[in-house]
Amino acid sequence: MSPRPRGRGFVPSKSESDGMDLGTRALILGVGSLVLSWVPIINIVAFLAALMAVAFGLLARWPTGWLGQGEPDTRRALWGIILGAIALVVFVITAVRYSVI
Repeated sequence: MSPRPRGRGFVPSKSESDGMDLGTRALILGVGSLVLSWVPIINIVAFLAALMAVAFGLLARWPTGWLGQGEPDTRRALWGIILGAIALVVFVITAVRYSVI
């Protein structure tokens, strides 16, 4: 990214395709964390992915509009939050269950 002058300082220019929005990232992380939260050792990674899914989903639904150029997909963000929260609950249940054995 080459900086372009804007006002008093330099702001990095954005390309036309920056990738997916936060709502889509939240949904992908939510699905992945829910799938991996059942596996005993890998559920630690799923726990972090679930936290990221909830955080990305909440940021995508935040009404300020400072997060990106385009509008985030708020429906996907909501599903990312829901799936991430379910994955967090499954992580707690499986962590307690595996620690008792």
